[in-house]
This record gives sequence, structure tokens and C-alpha cells, in this order.
Amino acid sequence: MALYSPYKGMRNTAEMTTREESTVDGADVMPSSLTELKPLVDEFLTKLKRIKQEQELLKADEKELYEEYKTKIDMKEMKAAMKVATIKEKVAHKDAFDNLLECIERDL
Repeated sequence: MALYSPYKGMRNTAEMTTREESTVDGADVMPSSLTELKPLVDEFLTKLKRIKQEQELLKADEKELYEEYKTKIDMKEMKAAMKVATIKEKVAHKDAFDNLLECIERDL
């Protein structure tokens, strides 16, 4: 007979994944002095800013791509088709999805 435990279902520290450990232990391993902490924060912010700048460049490239093709392809229809394709890609049971979609489309 098992004893009652208020910790039932909870994992002990030894079972935690690396990601969970870093989340739990982050404050414990962080430098306590401002002198040691400042360079880490600066490094983090520099890397984050670089990533944000790259995202902005990619967004500008995407906008240029749409501009380039807007006279060749109906972009409104293209975006709608891309949304449908993305949804279909995520569906686990494609046959059931297609059957449901066909029923819905008949009623619209």
C-alpha cells in the first residue's frame, strides 16, 4: 500500500532536465557583484541587439520580395494559400481534415 505524499507527481531535482535546472538555478549562479554582473549583461544585450537588427533586415527583405512579386502574383490570394498550407501541414489526420473541409465548403 502506497503512503500519501503531497509531492505525488512532482519530480525531484535529479530528474530535472538541463533547461529546467538552468531556470531554477539561474539566480543561484548569477554573479552577486555588480562588477562581475555588468559585463555579462552587456554581452547579453549586445547579442540581443544584433539578433533584433537581423530580424529587421529579414523583415525588410520579406517586404521587398512581396513588392517584387505583387505584379506577378495576387498577393492576397498567395497569403491566404500560404495560411491554408501551413494549417494543413500541422494536421495529424489529413484524410479526416480533408473530409471535414469538403463538408464545410459545400455548405458555404
